[in-house]
Amino acid sequence: MERSLLKELNKSTLEAYVNRAREVFFKRMFWTMFFPLKYTTQLTWESLAGSAGSPVMADVIEYNASSPLKSRRTVSKASGDIPKIGIKRKMDEKDWNDYNTLKALANDSNRSAVLDIVFNDVDFAYEGVLARTEFLCMQALSYGGLSLDANNNNGVITETAVDFGIPSGNKTAVDTVWSTAASATPITDIRGVVDDAEDNGHVVNNIVIDKATLNYALATTEVKDTFSTFQRLSTSRRNIVTLDDLNNMLQAMMLPQVIVVDSSVRFENGEHTLSTVKPWKTGYVSFISDMKVGKVLHGPIAEENAESVIKKSTMVKRDHVLISKWSELEPFGEFTKGQANAFPAFNDVDSIYILKTNGTTWS
Repeated sequence: MERSLLKELNKSTLEAYVNRAREVFFKRMFWTMFFPLKYTTQLTWESLAGSAGSPVMADVIEYNASSPLKSRRTVSKASGDIPKIGIKRKMDEKDWNDYNTLKALANDSNRSAVLDIVFNDVDFAYEGVLARTEFLCMQALSYGGLSLDANNNNGVITETAVDFGIPSGNKTAVDTVWSTAASATPITDIRGVVDDAEDNGHVVNNIVIDKATLNYALATTEVKDTFSTFQRLSTSRRNIVTLDDLNNMLQAMMLPQVIVVDSSVRFENGEHTLSTVKPWKTGYVSFISDMKVGKVLHGPIAEENAESVIKKSTMVKRDHVLISKWSELEPFGEFTKGQANAFPAFNDVDSIYILKTNGTTWS
């Protein structure tokens, strides 16, 4: 390992570019809405159960009497190790020769192309870690668990399946799938989940859904007829129902508001074939009490405190992502790496309810 060979790159320029990349890419991620970052010195995660719910009432008692003693609620946990997330790219000899050729031409357009060569890999590495974080968080929120396999992960992993501990009673399926427009009943299904949550002492404030599932709901006869009623139109004059229309109707019925998650990431397998992966599990709808359902716990990364690495690698850390740049002389290569030790955890899994809308039994 040696210092980066790119003369345009040093600690300050790398830091400035990572800050710019953060402004561009961080805002595109949905996970930041639900799982704010929290640093931990321990490389383990815990999702809590039984830590929230409706308040327990005090009792009406006589004067000079002792207050009745209440039980302390037991908080259970699902837990595991925080995994390492990593992505790396190499500038080989051909890329290096192209870089030097462009530098030698020395005009304004080539200067921009040179900077693209220098910093594009930084974008790639930084966004790659954010994308994996998006996948982990959205899988957790949409399904209550996640599976890592050859279709969505190319690394050596210690755990292939994770269950975050959402109670089985909180995970239900519809009687009629929402893609059956004529007979599906999304509003009735939503009301059923909200009622179940309230019976268990939880108030649902938001419904989180993917775009494809939302479109199925908006196309159903029940939603269109309900909209016609609100608009005082005959069913023969039904308009196209939008997300705003649906939220207005739900608000009028004292039901939660809908938030749409519409993100996609790409997966590159061992043969370097790219495929698109949806972080949100399609067809699943999550009912949540608070927008901040949990945290992305992130811990220390060994390299950032290793003196021998610091001497030869240019590194910048933003949030949970560490970006490193270095070179190798044999075989020749300029490397860019993004990494994080991070994993989502829920604040209270008991308050999360998930409805499967593309099947009549939970799976």
